[in-house]
Amino acid sequence: MTFNEAERRFLEAMRVARLGTVDPNGRPHVVPICYALVDEQLAFALDEKPKRVAPKDLQRVRNIVARPAVAVVVDRYSEEWSELGWVQIGGTATLVEPDDEDHRGLLRALRAKYEQYAEHALEERPLVRIDPRHVRSWGNLKTSESADE
Repeated sequence: MTFNEAERRFLEAMRVARLGTVDPNGRPHVVPICYALVDEQLAFALDEKPKRVAPKDLQRVRNIVARPAVAVVVDRYSEEWSELGWVQIGGTATLVEPDDEDHRGLLRALRAKYEQYAEHALEERPLVRIDPRHVRSWGNLKTSESADE
């Protein structure tokens, strides 16, 4: 699955997404994530922001392990409705352990996008990679970089 150029720019410019998973009982679970686009995949960290449980005990991680099918929505809201836009990605999520060869590249992309991650010991924590299976988009996907086009 590939993103068109407008979707790619939008995903690169936006800062937060909503990750939807499903628990083993079929209940949906949605949380905001900080993500990076890496080639044709999305990645997000199980970072050190305060959490009550270990990374692998997070509900989103348990859901991914049980049912790796996920949905991600990256959107822009504005009171000026001509600015509304979103990209929805359905795909498969995989835990990427620190010893996995992909971990370093995913981590590099996350740190390039979020300077806050420079202070996090993410080399020691699993990351999550999402392989898109289908992509839908709607609305105004222009970013400040593409506004003149």
